[in-house]
Amino acid sequence: MLTSSQSISSGLIRQRGAMTILTVFIVLMALGAFGVLGLGQVVWEREEVQRIADLAAKAAASDIDNAPQGFQAARDYAERNGLDTATDEITINCNVRGTDTLLPANACGRSVLVRVDRNVPAAFLGTKPVFAVAEATVTPVISGLVGTNLLSANLNGGALSPLLAQIGVKLNLNVIGFPELLGSDLQVDLQQLAQSLGVVGSDSALDLNALLNESVSARELFTAAIDTAGYNGPSLGSMNDPVLNQEFSLGDIFSADQAIAANIPGASVRLGNLAFAATLSAASLLPASTLQVNLGDTVRLTILEPPQLFVAVKSDDAGAILASAKSEQIRLTTKLNGVVDLAVTIGGGEVDIRDIECRLPQSSSAVSSDVRSSAVNVVLDIPSLPSLGGLLGPGVDPAPIPASLSVQSASSIRFEGYPDPTLEGRYSFEAQQGLPNLLSQINLGVSLLNPILTVLGVNSPVNVALGLVGGRLDGLLDLLGLGVNEVVVQVDNMDCFNTAVLTR
Repeated sequence: MLTSSQSISSGLIRQRGAMTILTVFIVLMALGAFGVLGLGQVVWEREEVQRIADLAAKAAASDIDNAPQGFQAARDYAERNGLDTATDEITINCNVRGTDTLLPANACGRSVLVRVDRNVPAAFLGTKPVFAVAEATVTPVISGLVGTNLLSANLNGGALSPLLAQIGVKLNLNVIGFPELLGSDLQVDLQQLAQSLGVVGSDSALDLNALLNESVSARELFTAAIDTAGYNGPSLGSMNDPVLNQEFSLGDIFSADQAIAANIPGASVRLGNLAFAATLSAASLLPASTLQVNLGDTVRLTILEPPQLFVAVKSDDAGAILASAKSEQIRLTTKLNGVVDLAVTIGGGEVDIRDIECRLPQSSSAVSSDVRSSAVNVVLDIPSLPSLGGLLGPGVDPAPIPASLSVQSASSIRFEGYPDPTLEGRYSFEAQQGLPNLLSQINLGVSLLNPILTVLGVNSPVNVALGLVGGRLDGLLDLLGLGVNEVVVQVDNMDCFNTAVLTR
């Protein structure tokens, strides 16, 4: 039998044993908790580092043209979003998309690779290094319209030029709604436009080739564009004019590299410019000589070609032409003093989009282009005058008298800035060969013809009419809003930044 003292001693031993087990359990639980906390800290920090790397990669891709300067804007952006420059390390390199192959900064194309390293204090586990890698690519998109000086005649919704006013009348467009539509800065998303026209399904991505191959009427295009842009200006009326219902290919007024990817995020055009191109495209379907403007003499106008909107996507090939777009081409015919026919064919020219330069700040972005002027042709004809070939010398026939400006070109023309809402640039070839040169050619022919007319006893109205040519042509072009050998480019959208996407 145990004594009372032995029982107490045995109970204490059992209690100490239980306390030891409990203490070990508590210590193990504490160690486990610290371990979980430490591992949790590592996991959280790794996610945080990945977030910083992702943001830095998108920022660097958006500013890829500044790679030779070390992507400082992207580094600053990473620091503002949690990068600790005292303890973290960030590296940003150009790379071949989808690989770890690095490129020198001066060979940056469309892809960047970012790595962020951080040492994380992980409780008793010590310091645990974590890192994250992110790759981002950018496919800058630019869109706009190429035209003559007529293009900017109604940019701010002001008074229409006589040419545009007459087109609006002929197409039965509302006299109030038409100018406001042409002056609208609203953007028409091309994917939504394609969906509205039924070119692609409601949930489908933009198929640019399918859009360009679609045939639509100006009425359908106006309606879809207005609906897509959310335009709530004055109504254009029913737009049931037969000409507005005639179909044309969207490829007539849109230009893009057919080889580019079908899915182009961020591609849009200005509603006013789309309406301008569609209007002139519809006007080109009018019967010849139906457009008439009374400017002292009745001037008949024929739209030979509509202007083109361009959609360009940056290419890996530095020498590639991203898009080529032409300005509108117009023929003017009139009769001076009722005896001399004057015919002028005029159009601004053509633009090749060569490169899109995306920079931060956005105002430093630019478009590099090659510009070509169209030939300007003028012909004077005296229908009632018999052929006088040979009287002025071999091969010279003063009736008709032709004159022309040859095609001129210029390379690496930069349109700088950011379209807010529209960036406009113009290039004039008048410094090389302009209206005075054109008129001098005509006047030379007139000077040669006048003595012949005097000898033949032809009465003065012909001479007076010929003397009017120079001033009449100059004033005529000014009134209609047409420049001689002047190409106007309006950039509607330059999406350098929304198209920077993570790819791994």
